[in-house]
Amino acid sequence: MDRETEQRSIRNRDIPLLQNVYAMMQEIVSLEHRRMWQRERMNNITQHLTGMPGSGGTPKGIDEAFAAISELEEEHKNLVKQYARELKRAERIINAIESGSMRAFVSMMYLDNIPGNEVRQKLNLTRWGFERAKEAVEQAEDMAHVAWHERYILGDGNRAENFQ
Repeated sequence: MDRETEQRSIRNRDIPLLQNVYAMMQEIVSLEHRRMWQRERMNNITQHLTGMPGSGGTPKGIDEAFAAISELEEEHKNLVKQYARELKRAERIINAIESGSMRAFVSMMYLDNIPGNEVRQKLNLTRWGFERAKEAVEQAEDMAHVAWHERYILGDGNRAENFQ
């Protein structure tokens, strides 16, 4: 098994909460596509009038489309409310992280679901630095307990120090 697909044990209880936000966002996008399709369908339906009484009471044509879109609207409203709650929880977790670099790392990896190689490039991390950061985040109890060390090159250009 290669390093990218290797299964890892994650102890950090905040990571599933952050990843849930991305999953909910994808679910809302999917629901919005279904709503759009239903609206287009509704616009294309013409109600069939037959003059025959007693059509059995089952919704037909545009009535069926209105019922379906109403159901989708209600589902969308509830899902957006739930998403807003989860997003607020995620924002509290992210905003509690003191280090700007760590906030960016956690947001990209676990909230935006960006692949590790892209995160490394965007944050200009070495493979070792990326793995060290990922391990620190995933093995901490939660984001508040992550031991994050940033490395800075000082003015003389020769000396590097770790700051907490």
